[in-house]
Amino acid sequence: MSTEITWHGTQQESFELVNAIARNCSCEYGLMGVRLSTCGSHLMLSDDQRALDGLLFVRRMAKRLWSEEFSTGGTVLIEQ
Repeated sequence: MSTEITWHGTQQESFELVNAIARNCSCEYGLMGVRLSTCGSHLMLSDDQRALDGLLFVRRMAKRLWSEEFSTGGTVLIEQ
């Protein structure tokens, strides 16, 4: 099964994602440098469009979500 994955972010966001994956990579390699197993991060990068889109969405929303969560101005009324 082959899935075409399209990156919808900027080049800078792409660099940052690739660096984050490299820092957290748990792929296993043999003595000759051949990959024996592929980590979940690399599988996501090559096979999971929905996960990539979700990461990009949350990354772009993070600052707003953070400020809304920890803002001290006003109270929120939740009607039941």
